[in-house]
Amino acid sequence: MSSRAEKGPITRPSDRSRGRVLLIATDNRTQFVDAFSMRGIDVFGVANGTAAVVSLTRTRPQLIIADASTPGLRIKELAKMLAQSEDGIPLLLVGSEPSTVEMRRAAMTEGAFDYFALPDEIELLIERTQQLVLLRQKIDLLRADADLDSLTGLANRRRFRVALSREVERWRRYRVPCALLMLDIDHLKSINDRFGHPAGDVVIRQIAQTLKEVSRDNDTAARLGGEEFALVLAGVDMQKAVAAGARLRAVLGAKRVEGIGTVTVSIGVAGCPESATSERALYSASDEALYVSKNAGRDRVSVAPPLQEKLPGV
Repeated sequence: MSSRAEKGPITRPSDRSRGRVLLIATDNRTQFVDAFSMRGIDVFGVANGTAAVVSLTRTRPQLIIADASTPGLRIKELAKMLAQSEDGIPLLLVGSEPSTVEMRRAAMTEGAFDYFALPDEIELLIERTQQLVLLRQKIDLLRADADLDSLTGLANRRRFRVALSREVERWRRYRVPCALLMLDIDHLKSINDRFGHPAGDVVIRQIAQTLKEVSRDNDTAARLGGEEFALVLAGVDMQKAVAAGARLRAVLGAKRVEGIGTVTVSIGVAGCPESATSERALYSASDEALYVSKNAGRDRVSVAPPLQEKLPGV
């Protein structure tokens, strides 16, 4: 999803190990971007507070730096949203006013971590940014170890529920759509019975690898258990989600698993707000659509009906 107010990435990340900072400011702050880049930090810029919400879902920054004078920016509302989120992204404020004790206290009262005067304190800002980014990267690594499925490296059920809840909440607050794809490997039990469970694990890992390859950074691919997978699509409407499901089914069905052959999947697609407007209802809608695919012969994509309708036979 895009916004005309959004300036897009000022620098494009070349390495996921680099830090990611979202800069909410007018163009006169872009002169500092090179200084950040030299320290291993990629900066994404937006023109106003409204566009920042969209950029949060796309770039997943480890830190937000905001010019307190940016038009449309509600600092207290932004800080509260960040504090309540699962990611807990820190916020730094910058401006042209001197960084007196009163200015820094006011920034912290609003919910920010600190305030820096620019251009005089650019080096201090960079040092503080590096410190917070490194801390966030360590936290992300620890969280990833606890939230990953051991067989596939995808998100586990707990992390999936957090991601789904986050995207539905973004729709409630900012009307940013999202979608959920539920996938089930067709006839995995027959594969296990014929070739053994190690072969079944190979199939599961190949499906997972393909999900990783087709997912964007702001999507969440998860293994929910056994042969069941899920893909949370951030900022995607129903039409694009259905197209993504069709492409995914085709890609998976075209790949051969060594020693086994081709393996197909059944997919159910549901969107928020088209199919549901709560986390639980969106999960149920996608799951019901998945069972329609399975009951209709497998190797197909089924779409959850609009809210006022109901799937036949469900």
